[in-house]
Amino acid sequence: MYKIAVIGDRESVYGFSSLGLDIYPAYSGDEAKILIKKLAEDNYAVIYITEALAKDASETIEKIL
Repeated sequence: MYKIAVIGDRESVYGFSSLGLDIYPAYSGDEAKILIKKLAEDNYAVIYITEALAKDASETIEKIL
């Protein structure tokens, strides 16, 4: 079964856990890059990421797409 993850600062992603989504707090682009790679390898079908972190991790995101 595929999973859904949310990456971002804790305040932004905390509420998504009540919807059953897996949350992964990250506060820098480097943290986000590591998480994106890990989650992609762990069969996450959808990874939501805050806009600020997505901007900092854009190269990693494009490699996975």
